[in-house]
Amino acid sequence: MQDKGDTSGYGEVNKKQLSGNLQGAALMVLSGIGFTFYLLLNKLLSSDVHPVFLAFWRAFLGMWMAVPFVAAIGFDKMKTKRPGLLVLRSLCGTLGFTLAIVAVSDFFTLTLAQFNAISFTRPLFVTLLAALILREYVGLHRWGALAVGFFGVVVMVMPGVFLFWQPGAFDSTQLSMGSLVALISAFSLAAAIVLVKFLSAELPSMVLLLYANMFSSILLAPFLFVFWHEVSLQDWGLIFAMSAFGFVSQFCFIYAMSIGDASFLSPIDYLRLPMSAVADFWVFRLIPGASVWIGAAIIVVSTLYIGWRERVRGVSKS
Repeated sequence: MQDKGDTSGYGEVNKKQLSGNLQGAALMVLSGIGFTFYLLLNKLLSSDVHPVFLAFWRAFLGMWMAVPFVAAIGFDKMKTKRPGLLVLRSLCGTLGFTLAIVAVSDFFTLTLAQFNAISFTRPLFVTLLAALILREYVGLHRWGALAVGFFGVVVMVMPGVFLFWQPGAFDSTQLSMGSLVALISAFSLAAAIVLVKFLSAELPSMVLLLYANMFSSILLAPFLFVFWHEVSLQDWGLIFAMSAFGFVSQFCFIYAMSIGDASFLSPIDYLRLPMSAVADFWVFRLIPGASVWIGAAIIVVSTLYIGWRERVRGVSKS
């Protein structure tokens, strides 16, 4: 409790930071719930319609959902001096979220929990791309954590590697196509995140979200005619709900990061794994195997360590 005679202001600042973190934590949980329902609806709908068809409507409806928020801050905020970079970012983002929908679709046997666990590799890819593209310094500790994290990927997507002592363990060391698509999705989204670092200083987050959905709609529009489906009124309702859950999830994540400490909030994002495991069991009566949990745990620990090393390095520079 702050002393009444204390005029330093530290008590007020700490209360504001705590309030922002608590609100941010609640929003991160909501983001995880929204993302779980988003993936679940994608998986259920993909039994009737093509996942690329779903990807278009996810982007198109998301674009119109973003318009009122951008209107509130002013459409003049959309001016950019880097249109080429904006298009490149949208290309990476479109490929990433489209492949994510494909990965969890009926095309493959990937469960929601498996996909979410693989998606945790994004921070690893971001660190790798930041070192290669942004020329950010990555020390021995973070390179080691990257190696450990990618070993976690191997454990998760090729279970035989972890169970090498069992007879016939290496019969299951082939990488499934669903896991490969999910990994490419994670890499593409990581590339989009790295490119956002160039654009975020110029454009507000909601403007970037509007641009992303607008360019994705344009890029996916030609495929809409190739993969067109006759959709029932009920399915249209589910498609709108899917897009709404995706947009709300993104919005909650962006707003949470804007009001809270990223180092405090980022670990909460890993709640998506148990949430998706509950959805897998509730809807499909599926339980993730030990390799999924162990591999995900290795990835989570490595990404948390990378984040901690970045904070330590930032403090040492200040």
